[in-house]
Amino acid sequence: MTSPSPLTVPRDRNRWRPIAAALRSEILSGRYAPGDRLPSSSELRLRHRVSGQTVQHAMNSLRNEGLVETRPGVGWYVRKPPDVVRLLRRPEPGRRVDGSAWLGCGAAQVVTFVRFDVAPALIAAELQIGKGAEIVVRERTMFDGGVVVALASSYFPRSLSRGTVIEAEDTGPGGVFACLLRLGHDIVRHTERVTAGVAQADEARRFGRPDPPVVFRLVRITSGRTAVLGVIHIVVLADRFELCYELPLASR
Repeated sequence: MTSPSPLTVPRDRNRWRPIAAALRSEILSGRYAPGDRLPSSSELRLRHRVSGQTVQHAMNSLRNEGLVETRPGVGWYVRKPPDVVRLLRRPEPGRRVDGSAWLGCGAAQVVTFVRFDVAPALIAAELQIGKGAEIVVRERTMFDGGVVVALASSYFPRSLSRGTVIEAEDTGPGGVFACLLRLGHDIVRHTERVTAGVAQADEARRFGRPDPPVVFRLVRITSGRTAVLGVIHIVVLADRFELCYELPLASR
């Protein structure tokens, strides 16, 4: 038996794409509704004349898109839309807001770890401090139903946080930005950047996903009247969150 030519291998490896595309179309068109069981591996193998590994690759891709879920020993099902919604509100000039309105993401449990570090170049630029300046880092892992749904890293200059509750794991009601307000800092602006992409290997590991999932990345820079107060880098599962903004109409 002759071995496949080098040109055949890449084509075989991509045979999962039409399977994923066909199922995606059927799910999005409503042929398969949320909660419906999808064709079995044997059905898909016969229908598309491919191996079980190829079918599994296609289903893994749809699962990472948030369209499919696996029920061990039962089969594949169309995933029901999640209830978790992230709500972001635009700050109103002169209004003192607490951190819960900004950081509430529907997570039922949050595990926080606080550490001290020196600012790498990117964080130093965002905080507008010197590279290598002291910072406090608040690492948070957010769970919903026992599943990790979001990762967040908050960075603050130690010139601002030293000796305050910002360096404690539990910052009290309203979160860390409520602490800033209680410490007398005025929050005048939040600048946010949102991108989407595939999770990095270490992020996929923290999410407990064997294949890197699609995620939203949000960088929020919070500024006072004269300086940047803090920066947060947030990574959330794209299939568990919805970005929703409220933008007030400009007065005439």
